[in-house]
Amino acid sequence: MGLHLEGKPLPYRVRSLQTPHVQLILDDGQVPPALQTALNRLSARVSIRSMDRAATSGVSPSADVCVILPGPSGKSDMLNRIMEDASERACGTLVIPDAAGECVFGEDEVSDMDMIESGLPVLRTMNDRRTASMNADELTGRLRTLCEIRHPLRKMREELLCLRQRDAELASGTKEFCEQLQLASQIQHDLLPEPLREMGSLSVSTLYLPAEFVSGDIYDISQLDEDRIGISIADATGHGVPAALLTIFIKNSFRGKDIVDGSYRILEPNVLLNRLNRELFRTNLTQCQFITGLYAIYDRCSNRIRWSRAGAPYPILLRLGEQPRFIRSEGALLGALDEQAFEIVDHDFQPGDSLLFYTDGLEGLLLEKSQREGPEAILRSPWLEQLVADGPEATLDAIRDHAKKLSINDWPCDDVTAIVLTMPKPCR
Repeated sequence: MGLHLEGKPLPYRVRSLQTPHVQLILDDGQVPPALQTALNRLSARVSIRSMDRAATSGVSPSADVCVILPGPSGKSDMLNRIMEDASERACGTLVIPDAAGECVFGEDEVSDMDMIESGLPVLRTMNDRRTASMNADELTGRLRTLCEIRHPLRKMREELLCLRQRDAELASGTKEFCEQLQLASQIQHDLLPEPLREMGSLSVSTLYLPAEFVSGDIYDISQLDEDRIGISIADATGHGVPAALLTIFIKNSFRGKDIVDGSYRILEPNVLLNRLNRELFRTNLTQCQFITGLYAIYDRCSNRIRWSRAGAPYPILLRLGEQPRFIRSEGALLGALDEQAFEIVDHDFQPGDSLLFYTDGLEGLLLEKSQREGPEAILRSPWLEQLVADGPEATLDAIRDHAKKLSINDWPCDDVTAIVLTMPKPCR
């Protein structure tokens, strides 16, 4: 069986297709005698391809070993393209300079065992002047070594292709997951209430900072009837997707009005929390079982607010001429016990009063590590002084900017929600 290059037979005898396939890539069609002898000793299947064709169409897909004889007229870019293609196919490659020892690439460009971008060490190259005088024994040894490693190289290539495919699938899955989280984040923001136009003399300012795309915090401000407004704030244990899903349940449960037969009944804060507690306890969730929260009803006619809390931080009263202080009341977190009692607190707003409802993430945001000592640490925060001096809107904007500048080492990055209810100062 003869070997052909552009229609010209070459005198190599070959075995079946199961034997190693050696492809010669020649610049001028001349094969050194020592290489001919080495190929005959290997009894390999040999094919020949020109440099020009190999540079455009690549190495034969079935080639196990590629032997390149670039000659003195070869071009480095052409040789590099061939070698990169051989590397991609996990084909061991031997580069032999011309008889004068000339080579189309410098000594530093290709090492004796090079690592190509594919990550496979598939190139065994000979690019020094002694190659021209290398005998058939040395060439046979080099070619036999490349033939022997062709199977592990192919296996490495298959594993590398599997890893690349897996990486691509993971990247695609990650992108899709991020897009879904962004959509979930937008939906969660859409669930937040629009500012109410009729709040009487009370002004409301809010801060909402999810730690991730979605949040385990939720708040709501809704009109109950002509005079009363329901205000709720809640924090599901943990954060992220499981906690965010629970906020939908929370929002639906914080409905402070029952409508029956065309009439309605406003639920007292403790009654509403009791109902939510029983629903959560009996649902028996496997994750995010507990909720801290607070529900309040503000009456615009009397400027009075009533609330009950369930494990949420104590509301903070900011009153002109006084130090910030907690307004304490009893009430454990929701979902822990089937039957619980929630104390009702009544508060009459005075001109200039600000009442702060918040989730515990606010403490980590406002306090430095050295300041997080004791249950009343937040009362000493300069941010509360700023809230009184500059007003809630300016202060909450400053807190948002503050959060953007903090690193994860400075801030535990918990969900943060705050509602500030303010009775304006009297005009002078």
